[in-house]
Amino acid sequence: MKTKILYILSCSGLALFAMMCMQACSKILDKQPQTQTVAPADNATISAADAENLISGAYTTYRGYDFGLELNVLDRIVNGDAIADNCYAGGDNLDNITLDLFTANSLNGNVARDWKDAYGIIGRLNIAIDQVEKCVDPALSAGRKNQILGESKFMRAYSYFDLVRLYGRVPLLLAPADTKDAETLLNSTIVPQSSTDSIYDAILKDLWFARSTVRSVGASDSKFTVATGTVNATLAKVYASLPTPNWDSVLYYCNATIPDYSLVPDFTFLWDNNHKNNSEAIWELNYEGYDVIGNWVPSIFLGSDWKRFNTPTNDLVNAYTAEHDSIRMNASISFADMRGHWTDKYWNLANYPFLAKYNDPFNGTNDFYIIRLPDILLLKAEALVEKADINGAMALVNQVRARVKLSPKAAVSADDARNIIANERRLELAFEGHRWFDLLRTGKAISTMNAQKDGSGNNLNYNVDAHRLLMPIPQAQIDLNPLLTQNEGY
Repeated sequence: MKTKILYILSCSGLALFAMMCMQACSKILDKQPQTQTVAPADNATISAADAENLISGAYTTYRGYDFGLELNVLDRIVNGDAIADNCYAGGDNLDNITLDLFTANSLNGNVARDWKDAYGIIGRLNIAIDQVEKCVDPALSAGRKNQILGESKFMRAYSYFDLVRLYGRVPLLLAPADTKDAETLLNSTIVPQSSTDSIYDAILKDLWFARSTVRSVGASDSKFTVATGTVNATLAKVYASLPTPNWDSVLYYCNATIPDYSLVPDFTFLWDNNHKNNSEAIWELNYEGYDVIGNWVPSIFLGSDWKRFNTPTNDLVNAYTAEHDSIRMNASISFADMRGHWTDKYWNLANYPFLAKYNDPFNGTNDFYIIRLPDILLLKAEALVEKADINGAMALVNQVRARVKLSPKAAVSADDARNIIANERRLELAFEGHRWFDLLRTGKAISTMNAQKDGSGNNLNYNVDAHRLLMPIPQAQIDLNPLLTQNEGY
């Protein structure tokens, strides 16, 4: 079949999305080729082999160097832990520091990068979905075709899930740009923001399609390949994150997820690089090392030659200590004498903490769990509390605690149970990108962050107010798209 190569050019956000559907470039866009994908010539459709290449490329994009690693690993930890009470920014990166201090504005580089990367991923997925839907090659069976579409739509849904939680109202783009002429190109990409309800509706529609089409859990050794358990777990998380959580649906999808997975017996197995794609991994980004795709993010967290990013907080260390949770603390945080290396306003350098869950800064072999079983067990516990089953909720909490040899907990009220679950999620899932979003969806972000203290008990004076619960819309995107409006307060 005759095909042509479509170049995907480097540029910002929605403009980047538009470029994924054309060879020519608008004068407002950069013209530096970044990568390639295959597009059909004229009215021809792609082959079955092309469809397989598209889904393979989609997975590479989601975890890879151009968009995925920064958005889905590095910034997932920055946004989920450093904005929250698990990490200080560390290092000397002003973008990280202003996010940590709640002083970021629309020119913040991380804010701009996450928008660009998410829409870069969405743009490539929209092309793949469109081309696979049109494929008529009999070598692509109906089942496999739907499976590819389900996996692609799942990754699109998760990208929008990240966007709506970070920015609130964002443009909803579910098809490739119309490249018939310049006017239609602009009309199909320069669009206003959609309501959060519309975005969540689109997320759920993609996830429901994926749930009925992707492979069953256990059909592949890789936990990166989207499976029914991946979709069920994500549906549970989405229903818990809606402006009004649907606890019946959370409970339903947690129950659909949990039987397919089991806790590994030793918490440290999760981080030793010898137990990848293990029994509790639900969605795991796989990294083989730099000869294929390497995870360079641990080099940002570990080392003494320059001050590393995402320093664990006094508050988190105190939380581990208060629970006598030595197993999870020692697996998550390492301490070293850093006197003479740098200065720090939060920590005594004689016993300085490092984020240590990702422990291979040199070879790039650390995987990253986006979802694993304790996340869903503890989410089910939350749902049970809301359904007035406190004892059932505590049984799940104690299942997670038993693995790390902690005594069982009992709750005397629903609020007590909610606090116990929140603390258990924090200690179990630290540095995996969940904490800030947990604080947001439970309404605890402002009170928790404004109560933060340093190691001497002095208030850190974050002065968080409601507008800081969302990131600003990047100024570069507003400059490109006059239909965008800035989030309130920025």
